[in-house]
Amino acid sequence: MLRSSFIILLLVGAAGFFCSCGNRNDYSITGNLPTRYDGCRVRLAPAAFYFSEEKACPVDSVEIKNGQFRFRGTIQEPTVYMVTIDGVNDYKIPDLTAMTVIVEPGDIKMVYDTMGITLSGTPVNESYMVTIGMAQRETVRQRQILLRERDSVKCLPGCENNDVDTYYNQKSSLIFKENVVPAAEKFVREYAGTSVGDFFFFRCCAKELYSQEFVDAVYPTIRPEVREQYETFNRARQEKQAYFANAQKATTVGMPYREIVACMRDGKEIRLSDYVGKNKLILLDFWASWCIPCIQEVPLLKELQEKYESKGLLVIGVSVDSDRKKWEEALDKHEPAGIQISELKGWESVSRINYGVQAIPFTVLIDSSGKILARNPHGPLLKEVIEKYFLSNRPK
Repeated sequence: MLRSSFIILLLVGAAGFFCSCGNRNDYSITGNLPTRYDGCRVRLAPAAFYFSEEKACPVDSVEIKNGQFRFRGTIQEPTVYMVTIDGVNDYKIPDLTAMTVIVEPGDIKMVYDTMGITLSGTPVNESYMVTIGMAQRETVRQRQILLRERDSVKCLPGCENNDVDTYYNQKSSLIFKENVVPAAEKFVREYAGTSVGDFFFFRCCAKELYSQEFVDAVYPTIRPEVREQYETFNRARQEKQAYFANAQKATTVGMPYREIVACMRDGKEIRLSDYVGKNKLILLDFWASWCIPCIQEVPLLKELQEKYESKGLLVIGVSVDSDRKKWEEALDKHEPAGIQISELKGWESVSRINYGVQAIPFTVLIDSSGKILARNPHGPLLKEVIEKYFLSNRPK
């Protein structure tokens, strides 16, 4: 009897031991945010490096109910995940739609507010919070003050109005450097040589913003395969930047036009060279369905086409959309002037890159000889350039 009781006690103790071992790897993530987001879907997925071609798939998803969501699972070691929220249309909470969290054993709390997010409940998340997390919240606070200050200023002494934005953008960048960069260095040093340290080295700042001493000490601790991916990506990015800079130089006023090949909505391929010359003044209009300022220019372009089409003005709209349906809906709704074409490659459109277009709307005027007459005139200036061109090229 005693022997049987002893065996039972051993078995119970062993079961308790193994259960407790299993519990050591359990985690829960509880998110709290305003109830206005109830019904939105929250997804949990491993975080991916921005330079990686791999796309992480969600491991779980839940719906926000009563201002709360919760994930549960097991994890072997601290790993960075992304918490993303679908169906959010406002930006009252910074980076609401995608937040990083270090998934590790324990009960993790995520509280969302107008400054961003607060993480608590587990060691690595709390270490993150007192460094990077607090620095990011302070950055948001200072930038909000800066934005209010900027909006109250019409013009800086001795500056043109458009210099105001440049001045405040520089101040905003300085706020980031003073707050986030030193905090990131402190956190990453603490977790150097781990997947957490590797991820936040690249996540928080551009490598060029860190101190050289920090980079020399930490960069070699990053996994070789990650460094190789980053360096390959960085070389490709530098090549693109160099090509883009050359494209801008090659499309300055007086330079010959560059070919564009794209399709109309019916699939017919169009080449810009089919229209250049032939006594035409071509107005290239780079735009997109999602670009509100582009849509606002549609009436002006229609007005110009109506006034000068008989004299040789040809508007060619070059859309940088990637979604055919949205492009076609915009064509039907707004009926933009002239011939409308698109590569449907979004910001990777060859035509955008070849003309060095950094932002849209963007216009290029090409004269009847095939040379660029003007680069990015808008509004009254665009009217003026076109009017002067036709006045000086009237038949004699």
